[in-house]
Amino acid sequence: MEALKLVDRPVPLTREIGTHVIGDLSGIAPHLLSDEHLLMRVLKEGLDSESFTILGQQSLKFPGDESGVTGFFILSESHAAFHSYPEYGYIALDVFSCGDSRPDRVVAHVARALGATNAGTKTVDRHATTFSED
Repeated sequence: MEALKLVDRPVPLTREIGTHVIGDLSGIAPHLLSDEHLLMRVLKEGLDSESFTILGQQSLKFPGDESGVTGFFILSESHAAFHSYPEYGYIALDVFSCGDSRPDRVVAHVARALGATNAGTKTVDRHATTFSED
């Protein structure tokens, strides 16, 4: 009878990094989704209300009165970004936090402020896996 061979395998260690919330907001008046300054202000208010630390921001209104807007905030906790589609009454939004701030509440704030009739979210818990030789 052969002796049982024990194999040392690395032990996975998981470290929580943060929470990433992805929002699909629709049923929004198209003129709101074409307003670059309004969209940036609404997202900033949501970030401020949840104590995110804003390090920088940028936005771009695409050519044409009824075109969409892309905007983002660089945060010490990670980032927040959106792209609006006025022709569909829709805005895609994502907020990632590697701190204690609540990205889900930011998405909810934007949905309320823009009068979204539909607000779907996905939450992704971000984590890093490393391996220990112990």
